Amino acid sequence: MSLTAPRKLTRVMDGLFARFDYAGLQVLVVEPDDDSRAALVRALVALGLPQPSEAATAAGALAQAAELEPSLVICDMQLEGPDGTDGLELLFRIRADSTTLPTGVPVVMLAGEAGSPGVMEAKRLAVDGLLVKPVPTKRLEARLNAVLMRRFPERVNWNA
Repeated sequence: MSLTAPRKLTRVMDGLFARFDYAGLQVLVVEPDDDSRAALVRALVALGLPQPSEAATAAGALAQAAELEPSLVICDMQLEGPDGTDGLELLFRIRADSTTLPTGVPVVMLAGEAGSPGVMEAKRLAVDGLLVKPVPTKRLEARLNAVLMRRFPERVNWNA
């Protein structure tokens, strides 16, 4: 494998290696803090994902989503915006409105603490993954691994 080839997601299940094909995946990162958003984007690119799209507000995320039709949304639970939409409201809109995003688009939420009341609400709204900030790269990789392999089984190569 050359050094310029993108890394592929690898998972060991039942002693078998699997590789996930990232080609063509559109990821939307929704994070209000510029520094946190930039760090998350750098981590995703370092893991081998294509350059993600970025938004700082729920309104920006919905506008981006309408254009890009992302394959994965990573969203902070504590969004703030002029319309009052937080991360949970954005998750609700994603799950309720199939015209904006593809049906079943996976959403990974970022929370400030595991015990916050929003965590239970996110689970009720069928969030695909939940990570507590700050997110170590290995934990991010493991969660994305699980979410993407579950959502896109046709992209998994079990003969790797």
